[in-house]
Formats: sequence, structure tokens, C-alpha cells
Amino acid sequence: MKISVITTLYNRPDHFRLFWAALAAQTRRPDELVVADDGSDETVAQTVQAAVAASGIPAVYVRQEKQGFRAAAARNRAVRASTGDYLLFLDCDIALLPDALAAHEAAAASHRLLCGNRALLDEAATRALFESAATPPPGKIEAYWEAGNHAEWQLASRLFDRHARLRKWRVARPHKPKLLGCHFSLFREDVYGVNGFDENFVGWGYEDDDFVRRLYRNGVIPWNLMREARAVHLWHPSLAPGEAERHQPWPNRAYFRRRHVPTYCRNGLQ
Repeated sequence: MKISVITTLYNRPDHFRLFWAALAAQTRRPDELVVADDGSDETVAQTVQAAVAASGIPAVYVRQEKQGFRAAAARNRAVRASTGDYLLFLDCDIALLPDALAAHEAAAASHRLLCGNRALLDEAATRALFESAATPPPGKIEAYWEAGNHAEWQLASRLFDRHARLRKWRVARPHKPKLLGCHFSLFREDVYGVNGFDENFVGWGYEDDDFVRRLYRNGVIPWNLMREARAVHLWHPSLAPGEAERHQPWPNRAYFRRRHVPTYCRNGLQ
């Protein structure tokens, strides 16, 4: 099985350095890395391209012009540029522990969505990693995993299992169990089965909920891989709106809640 790792990036060269260092340390290394740049500054883009070239992993760099936050379009661009039959999606602020990719490979199956998560590192721990060697040894990332904040992923894991049971009983909400867009994997054919991400989602939010809703409708089964595929999240200031703002009538929210949602989105991969 050929595995392509797909990541999106915007102006985070230090995060990306640790991201690919963790990939290079995998016991089962990816066959391909595809980086989709969502319009980073030119100096950052050059730094990232140099890092991709030096990563030791067959890699592809694609870029779209800066037109606001366009995660759906960036991911589709990366999928089209990839060649693997299995796709692992990771944000560039995620550092996998050495056995994580092997866990994805072991659990992979057609029409199965593997959902991961991450332990949260605080600002001090992240800066310490940034200031460490260019390629931190795997044991260092393991130590930071042990010291990280595990409360969020453990709660997410319990909710995931609960919603998976509700889905079997056909009483789950259409987009539950929830997909965390920073860490998940599935076969390429399942991504194309729903025409990828809906590029009408521009700006923050809901592109992942829409994607997973259409996957479930197309017969893809959710699978909890949060315990096996360990990862850490490298701190950065949050770009997400506050809790009160999230319930405002954002365009993405209204579009997500529209009445008729086709399984095969119209503005996607093809």
C-alpha cells in the first residue's frame, strides 16, 4: 500500500520543520509527502520548499494564492497532486510519535475513516522543541507526549465511541462521530467517492463536518484510532473564533445547514 501524507501550511516554517522531522522518524515511513501551501509569504514558501527537498521523503509542493483561509481548496489541490492509494491528512502543527503511521496502516480498510487526535503542548514546551536540534530524536517527542495535556483527546475519544454506537443504531447526527481535521486517514477511492472537500467553504469552520457527513452518507465507517496513533499538537495562537462568535450567522454555518446536501459535492476535486 502506497501512503501519501497530505498537509496544509500557512506561514509556519518552524512547525513544519518538526512536522517532517517526526515523519522521517516513523517506523513505517510515508511513501510520499504532499504539502499544500495556502498562500504563505514568499520567504516562508522558499524555506518550506527547501525543507521539503531535504526531507528525505519523496515530496511534492503545491501552492495557491492567498485569498483568505481556504483549507478545503488546499486539501483538494494536494489530493490531486498525490499518487498514493491511501491518504493520511495531518496539519503542519502535528508531530506524530514514531509508531503512529504504522498504526494507521494496520487499521486501514476500504470504506473506513480512521480518526486520530493529539495531546496539546503548551507554549513553553513548543518553544523548547523549536530550540532543540533540527531533527529532535524520537525519544524527545515521546517525552513531550507524556507531559502534554491529554484531557481534550481523551474526552474526544469517549464522545467518538458514544456517537459511533449511536450511528450503528441510526440515531447519530449526520456529522457524528466528529472528525478532527488535523489528523485522519482513509483510502483515496473514498475521498473521490464524495468528490473531496467542498470548496464553497472559505474561511473558518465546517469544511470537516461537511466532508465527514458526506463520507458517512456514502457508506464510510468511522474508526477511533486516537489511542493507537499518538501525536502532539505544537502550540500557536488560536485562529478560531471565540465560543460566542462561533454561534453567529457565519456564511459557512448557514451553508453547512442548508436543506439539500449532495453526497458528491459540486465544487470539489472534479
